[in-house]
Amino acid sequence: MNSDQLKNKVAIVTGSSRGIGKAIAIELAEKGVKVVLNGRDNKRLQDTNNEFLKKGYDVLSVAADVSKFTQCQTLITRAVKRFGKIDILINNAGDSSRGTVEKMAVSNFKNLMETNYNGGAYLSKYVVPHLKKTKGHIIFINSVGGFRGMPYNSAYTASKMAQAALADALRIELYDTGIHVGLMYVGFTENDPKKSILDVDGTRTYLPKRENIRLAKPQSVAKSVRFMIEKRNDKTTLTELGLLANFMIRYLPRLSNWILLVNRERIEKQFTYIGGEKVVQEE
Repeated sequence: MNSDQLKNKVAIVTGSSRGIGKAIAIELAEKGVKVVLNGRDNKRLQDTNNEFLKKGYDVLSVAADVSKFTQCQTLITRAVKRFGKIDILINNAGDSSRGTVEKMAVSNFKNLMETNYNGGAYLSKYVVPHLKKTKGHIIFINSVGGFRGMPYNSAYTASKMAQAALADALRIELYDTGIHVGLMYVGFTENDPKKSILDVDGTRTYLPKRENIRLAKPQSVAKSVRFMIEKRNDKTTLTELGLLANFMIRYLPRLSNWILLVNRERIEKQFTYIGGEKVVQEE
């Protein structure tokens, strides 16, 4: 498949009202894909929907919380009702957190697993019958945090490792159907100014821009996603840091563990607890 062959395909992109998800939706829409936008915040989603319509994109927006299986069913149903088919599912919706296992609010473990793992599982389950007809794609937007459990990010990395396991299992299960399952490990990427994460106490905190590391652009991630779809690649790891981490964890596990141990204070201060204002009422 090339970019021209993407025209008139139908793609659901979860978590697409901003950030990486929005960039992916724009990248696909620019190639003629009919895009189903999704998010939990209806106002923000409608703003994005209107922005897409002004650009002439063929778009449908469906407010749905992917951690709820009934809302996942509704998302799939509405997409098929509007466009008649589904060719691509981008499992991008996700949440993040920070904190030690000891001090982490119990709700954080539950919320992250329900969104980062269950959401992708529910949508994949309900979309498979439709993708069998189109020999389409299920793409999981994962993280380099999905390579191993990381200190002070245990709940997040555990949910992402679970998602990666889901993708690997699906790839084998669906091999004879012609459905392509792609898993993209994304490195540190510029975040939306209003991106919030779950703090250790379960409240939400705006995540400030990281100044201590080179960040990828959401648009570059989006192009990589499109390339993965076109080439039907199984796995892709983005950023130099992501590639290095993958190599170290896979081939030099003891060394990678030692590096984390000796840098644990730096990881805590410079990569985890990097500040951020509390969200009074999430926009």
